[in-house]
Amino acid sequence: MKLNFKALAYFVIGVAVVFLLMPFISYSIYQFFPEIKTAYYLSMITSNTLFVFLIMLIMFKNRLSLNDLGWRRTSFASALIDVFKICFLVWLINMIYMVLLYYSGQTTAENELVKLLQDPTISMFIANIFLIAVIVPFIEETLFRGVLLGCLRNYFGKWTAIVISACIFSALHFDLTGFIPKLVLGIGLGFLYTKHDSIYPAIGLHALNNLLAVIGVSVS
Repeated sequence: MKLNFKALAYFVIGVAVVFLLMPFISYSIYQFFPEIKTAYYLSMITSNTLFVFLIMLIMFKNRLSLNDLGWRRTSFASALIDVFKICFLVWLINMIYMVLLYYSGQTTAENELVKLLQDPTISMFIANIFLIAVIVPFIEETLFRGVLLGCLRNYFGKWTAIVISACIFSALHFDLTGFIPKLVLGIGLGFLYTKHDSIYPAIGLHALNNLLAVIGVSVS
């Protein structure tokens, strides 16, 4: 069993180190690049680069291949149908959640990323899609589904592992009012991964979700 407690420990320690380092790295970036959008993009690229190094470290230390992390072929047609089904369900649940928040008198705080995505130029819009809807899904799914969920389901039942990994995935976005929507997305991503025994459907859902979010914020 390659995705064992050792790999899980590397995940926990590695993610903790990245999140401890990023405030200092981001501060340095903002000092050198006072233009806020440029600094934010560089900070995002840096954090994702660190996650890539973490994935490579986990693979090296545990002798894992990409196949071990879910990079396996699956039925394209079946996966595509499931991606659209889960995406619709996730967005429906999120809409209901937003309505409930509204009628309970609570408002969601507009985070820094949303502000930066608004009113983009054409080049910025393309860059946003490439970074947020292409690069990020590949990295985060390899880390959270390939490594984390892959480890957890060797010690827990399938659904327990899916929910735990989804909770961690959502919590690490540090968005209190957005915890439930990201939790629901994380459960959907975990379900796709375990159903198809492949990371590609989860990447597809993550990419589609982020693409819709980028387009929605950009045109609003």
